[in-house]
Amino acid sequence: MNTVNKTATITATVATALILSACQSTPSSPVIQRANSIYETTGIADSKVKAQQNALDSAKNTCRSKQVIIVDDKVAYNGILDERTGRMVGQASAVIGSIFGTGSPNLSRDDDYEYKINFRCQ
Repeated sequence: MNTVNKTATITATVATALILSACQSTPSSPVIQRANSIYETTGIADSKVKAQQNALDSAKNTCRSKQVIIVDDKVAYNGILDERTGRMVGQASAVIGSIFGTGSPNLSRDDDYEYKINFRCQ
């Protein structure tokens, strides 16, 4: 293989990887239609705000040009420690890590928070 073909192959491979990773970066939550034009979805993430945003993004995709009206919502925390203890441990480890220059361990997982919403499109 000559240099031009190798360069073209590498460029195509990198471009494909970038395109596929861009598609993967926006998590999608399944949307279930219930009675009376009510929909349900759950956003899952490592923080409450991200979980809420994931659920709202799925709702907006479902409603398209219509407005999302949230009928009911519920946040659940599923971390390994309770929410308050997890924050204190995270802050303490960040301080210790900055003192010793070791960084801090990340105790959060991608599914620590669930934000379940029931919504309709109007």
